[in-house]
Amino acid sequence: MKRTLILLGILLLGMTQVKAQQLPLYSQYVENGFLLNPAMAGSRMYSPLRLSLRQQWAGVDGAPETQALSFNKNLGGKCTTCNVMGNPLARRNKQRGVGVGGYFFNDKYGAVSRTGIELSYAYHLQLTRKRLGQSGTKLSFGLGGLFYQYKFDGKDIPVNDPLYTGTDRVTYVPDANFGVYLYNDDYFVGFSAVHLFQSSVRMGDNNYNDDIMMRHFYGTAGYTFHVTDLIDLEPSVIVRQTIDSEMYYDASIKLYINHFWMAASYRTNDQIVGMVGVNYNQYYIGYSYDHYTDNLIADSSNGTHEITLGINFDIPNKMKRESKMRERRAADRNFSKTKTQRHKRQSKSYVFF
Repeated sequence: MKRTLILLGILLLGMTQVKAQQLPLYSQYVENGFLLNPAMAGSRMYSPLRLSLRQQWAGVDGAPETQALSFNKNLGGKCTTCNVMGNPLARRNKQRGVGVGGYFFNDKYGAVSRTGIELSYAYHLQLTRKRLGQSGTKLSFGLGGLFYQYKFDGKDIPVNDPLYTGTDRVTYVPDANFGVYLYNDDYFVGFSAVHLFQSSVRMGDNNYNDDIMMRHFYGTAGYTFHVTDLIDLEPSVIVRQTIDSEMYYDASIKLYINHFWMAASYRTNDQIVGMVGVNYNQYYIGYSYDHYTDNLIADSSNGTHEITLGINFDIPNKMKRESKMRERRAADRNFSKTKTQRHKRQSKSYVFF
């Protein structure tokens, strides 16, 4: 295990030196994309509270781990004209106007940890009406203010390393994120630039100075096929890149069936991700497992796991009613019952939200 820690430490320090990908990965980026793009604040038909827990290479000392607690909402009233057909988890339209949100986060990998908060503001413009969806297409612009603590744990730094001081090194850093998000009932396209300031952090007693947090760019896109009242199919892609790194991407396909969903992704460098989840009433849970086909550290671990827990607030009454109606229509198609029996049948005790 000690050898594994040393190997991981060398890998992480090397990544810092070449300014490669420094921010955490999120396999469930479609459901919780607000963590990557502040323009998504207020773009859902409800207000999502999400807790994301990710453990990469479980069982390996010093492996990356991430925790994030987020919430965002649209400051307009509940959506009364939204198109609620299809699975509610795939619905994106809501009121135009202002969206706000924020999240707390903690990232740790080896000797490095980053803990902080981001507050976001987004403005949603309606571009067209009754074109692609009853509410039309919207374009939002978002800006996030970021403040975090960047820490090097002294006990995890080798004595001969330039950063070694024998004690912890802590720096407080302000930063900012920017995003654009185009969306309607059928598709979404987003772009964001994270860590705009490229903050330079000085650590150690040997005049070591470097741009620790490089500017990261994210591009996302997806399209939702409304197969039936209870089934939606949503292919999507996310592209990640820094100024000095190669381009990385995830290509995903997500299937919604009633209040369940499942998905699969292929990630650059031969990584395969499997995901499942359920939405019961207003509660949400999702789980993903990342499989690395050619990675020495991953082969020595218990896998990479990500869990997302959530509660959906401000659910439109129209969405609740439509969810019940979809359940009834599906039951009528699957079972041949008389008109009297259908009239007496009570509605199911569960809905999407």
